[in-house]
Amino acid sequence: MTSHGRILSFGPWALGFVLCASVSSAQTLNWPSERPPRPLAAREVKFPPYEIRTLANGLQVIVVLHHEQPAVSMRMLVRAGSVQDLPGKAGVANLAASLLDQGTTTKSAQQIADQIDFIGGALGTGSASDLSFVNAVVMKDSFDVSMDLLADVVRNPTFATEEIERQKQQTISALQVNRDDPNYVASVVFDRLVYGFHPYGLPNNGTPETLAAITRADLQAYHRRNFVPNNMILAIVGDVTSEE
Repeated sequence: MTSHGRILSFGPWALGFVLCASVSSAQTLNWPSERPPRPLAAREVKFPPYEIRTLANGLQVIVVLHHEQPAVSMRMLVRAGSVQDLPGKAGVANLAASLLDQGTTTKSAQQIADQIDFIGGALGTGSASDLSFVNAVVMKDSFDVSMDLLADVVRNPTFATEEIERQKQQTISALQVNRDDPNYVASVVFDRLVYGFHPYGLPNNGTPETLAAITRADLQAYHRRNFVPNNMILAIVGDVTSEE
């Protein structure tokens, strides 16, 4: 290339720059006309056989037959969560759920943990805005044992004072850590902006102030009001029959 009688030389970098600029320009011009990929063709979904029964006490039982493995998964769903928290005592539902497996009228927290470990199973509890739950996963030959344990945990929590205080402190410590987590702070602010002071706009696990106000009587009243058969669904999936 010449300019005023001089020959100018361009290195590879210059050529690359020109090519990149050309590609970028082409992409910019063509981008609005591009379309997203089309969805795949619909496929038939074959759901496993299941049965739904309602017991005399109102408890709804859903059984999904799944015999591929000798295991059974159970989930007790309660139609109550943080939305049912008492005014000024946000965190009741979350605290109650976390205490279900921390001691019953017949077993201590250690005995519950030992029993589920002995049969090689897993037991967990939790809550959300609109529901609370107890999960259990065991092998087929331990189904009866796990059903008894699940029933005991759901029906007979003791809400021992020392366990209440321990769970409160753990939750408050977690809240203090979450204050430094940008994702958590953004989520809390977003919920407040969208839902205001409706329970949906408040943290499910409460605040240090509301947790401090929760008493054992509050937990007992929440459990007595919501953990009743006609407010619960028991879902059982695995190597069982509906009769079992």
